[in-house]
Amino acid sequence: MTLTDVADHVEHARDVAGIRHIGLGGDYDGTDEFPVGLEGVDGYPALLAELARRGWPAADLAALAGANVLRVLRETDAAFAAAGDAASGGSVPRLVR
Repeated sequence: MTLTDVADHVEHARDVAGIRHIGLGGDYDGTDEFPVGLEGVDGYPALLAELARRGWPAADLAALAGANVLRVLRETDAAFAAAGDAASGGSVPRLVR
């Protein structure tokens, strides 16, 4: 498997789930087989460059690279805080600032 194969897979995930529901993860623990060109998270710039070459807009690349996870954490944090504020008088810690 190569970086190009991973780009194909990411595009398929975007087509199936939508750009707001995908992201890159950095957990490389538990395997000793990696796609050529993505042996670590230091390969992400090359993956993003490949997707950009395929016509991905900057906003979609940003969503994939981290904006989606930050959005979900903010939404979760807000819901968690609202529930906690009601139950604990506002002493619930925030996950994202």
